Amino acid sequence: MSRSVLAVLAIALGLPFLILLALVSSASGVSTSVFTHALGLVIMSVFLMLVVFEIKRIADLPPDAH
Repeated sequence: MSRSVLAVLAIALGLPFLILLALVSSASGVSTSVFTHALGLVIMSVFLMLVVFEIKRIADLPPDAH
C-alpha cells in the first residue's frame, strides 16, 4: 500500500473512532447506539472511498490494459 492510502485510512478510521470512544466512555449521557451508528457510517464511507480509488486506478490505466 502506498503511504497516501495508509494516511487516508488512518485519518478516516482512527480519528472518528477515538473521538466517538471518548464521547461514549465519558459520563456525558451519550447512548452506545450513537457509537455503533457512527462507526457504521465511518466504515461505509471508507468503503466508498476505496471504491473511488479503485475506479480512479482503473481509469488511469492505458486504454489497451482495460
